[in-house]
Amino acid sequence: MTRGPHRFRRALVQALAALALSVMAASAQTAVPPQEFVERIAIANMFGVESATLALRKTSSPAIKAFGHRLADDHATAMSGLRRIVAKRSDVALPDRPDAPHLALLSALADKQGADFDKTYIAAQRDAYRETAALMERYASEGTDAELKSFAAQSLPLFRELDRKAQELPSPP
Repeated sequence: MTRGPHRFRRALVQALAALALSVMAASAQTAVPPQEFVERIAIANMFGVESATLALRKTSSPAIKAFGHRLADDHATAMSGLRRIVAKRSDVALPDRPDAPHLALLSALADKQGADFDKTYIAAQRDAYRETAALMERYASEGTDAELKSFAAQSLPLFRELDRKAQELPSPP
């Protein structure tokens, strides 16, 4: 085997580990600060849209394509609500691109084809929506900013449903 696949796997594992560590570190806090919540949700939305775009181009799975179409619509709706809140405030700001772990994961997905893409995509979506639904739930119950707390509570059913749908995606052989 060449070095390329080993480097790729190592980079993918490092990106997933960084995502898991960021979630664990955030869970150790008593409350997620408003700016961190906005950043994490905006990044989750960007990742959702960009990974859905990749899925629509790269997969032949009808289930993944259907999930990808739903993601594009649902994330546009969620991001629109978040943008409306942030636009009228000066204490929080939206990031302009995903963070390094999400960019690495998008790069890894872009390099995959066929069943390898599907497997990596499904694993990434399952992790992403489990984490995003947990963050929404946590902020809806413990958030310190009333407007963002309301946004989290209103968006929580959507992200729970996306989490459920991601967990139901069929694993490729």
